Amino acid sequence: MKTTNLEFDGKTYVCRIVNSNEGEELIIAPTSLLDALHPHPFGTENDGFVSEDAVRLDEEVFFFTNDADLKLPDEELVVELKESNAEWFD
Repeated sequence: MKTTNLEFDGKTYVCRIVNSNEGEELIIAPTSLLDALHPHPFGTENDGFVSEDAVRLDEEVFFFTNDADLKLPDEELVVELKESNAEWFD
C-alpha cells in the first residue's frame, strides 16, 4: 500500500496511490479533503474552491473517496475505483 500526504489549510490528509492500467500513479484522496477544498455544495451561490491553492491541489487528485475505501487493500480499492473509472483500470 503506497501513500502520500497532501496538506491544506494546516491539516495533513493521508492519500493512497494506485497505478492506472497504463502505469500512471494516481492520487486517491479522502472526501474530507474535498470538503475542505470546496466547502459549499455544488450549484449554490457560494459554489467554488476556497482559494487558488485549493484548485491546484484538486488538480493533483485523481479521485476522492471515503475513508473506509482508503483503508482497503490495493486490489479491493481498484475494484471500487473501477466502478466510476473503468477506463483507467484493467
